[in-house]
Amino acid sequence: MADLPRFCIFGDSHYACLRQAEAEGLADLSGVELEYWGHVGSGFRFLQVRDGAVHPGDDKVARAFARFNAKRRLVLPAADFDAILVMGARVYVWRMFISVLRALESGPFLSQGLMRRMLVDGFRCQVGYQVTAGLAATGTARIFLAPVAYYTENPAVLAELVTPGMQQMIPERVPEFWRILQEAAAEDGIDLVPQPDETVTQGIFTGAEYAVADHLAKADYEHRNAKYGAVILSRVMPVARSLARRG
Repeated sequence: MADLPRFCIFGDSHYACLRQAEAEGLADLSGVELEYWGHVGSGFRFLQVRDGAVHPGDDKVARAFARFNAKRRLVLPAADFDAILVMGARVYVWRMFISVLRALESGPFLSQGLMRRMLVDGFRCQVGYQVTAGLAATGTARIFLAPVAYYTENPAVLAELVTPGMQQMIPERVPEFWRILQEAAAEDGIDLVPQPDETVTQGIFTGAEYAVADHLAKADYEHRNAKYGAVILSRVMPVARSLARRG
């Protein structure tokens, strides 16, 4: 165990799908010394990175984070790990992509430079992204970020928000959006994990087979199940396992 890379999964309610993937045996998390550190999303509005660690906004929130961590950590020091996967963490791309597609459809006024600025500024202004960038800025652990997945497929939402013209642009433009965000994240020292293609339907929605149980009855179109968690972990674990343990 002492020689294994130290790996932390950190997130809001969206990280539950990763814990479920491990619990249900859908993901192999061997080869690392694993910790989870997370809590429901509202506390993420007040997280800050200070002195190389993520600090909750108050003692109550800190105790809530500690409750779900095996070592009862009140803060998350980046230097205690070789890799950290930030999952969800209130970092959203779906509505941002919809907005940019709508702007592109409306006419030729949106230059490549302005499109990039809309995407990058919209990404970097989110608190969860800023916390992730703060962890990366420590220069210690390798930092991965998997944003909140696209909205679960829903014909009514598709008809309301995505016009036929936008649908035609999706195959070319959405991969470009991800490349722009990956480049910006890399500038901030972050390995961005785009939503895996096999989980996507209609180019910009998440397939219903990756939704939480009874998502229609619950009207929960954002949270994911263990199957989705396993796909995300399949993208990150090979790299996390390969890292040398520092110290």
